Amino acid sequence: MFPETILQINNGATVAELGDAVQKVVAAVRAVGKSGAVTLTVKIAPAMKNSTEVLTVEATVKTRVPEAEHGATIFFATEDNRLVRNDPKQQMLPLRVIDMPEKGELKEVI
Repeated sequence: MFPETILQINNGATVAELGDAVQKVVAAVRAVGKSGAVTLTVKIAPAMKNSTEVLTVEATVKTRVPEAEHGATIFFATEDNRLVRNDPKQQMLPLRVIDMPEKGELKEVI
């Protein structure tokens, strides 16, 4: 009985929405490796006061999609409360980029 009923809610739009929601959650679960959920709520109510012969049926599809964890970045606070990536109390090393010699120019030291 329920399968026939759900197919008729909103002329089949609810079943299509439910299918899309399941697909979206499955993709997110596979990408993130955490669990998700799809919830179908069916609300049934009398269409008119003092009459229970005619009913309205509403369906709501909700998803709980897992999210990837976001990484943290380390910053240092300066005396004037700015955030910087290098520790202002640490001396900077005079590092530089050098050009790599062409093949054959390397010398082996024994």
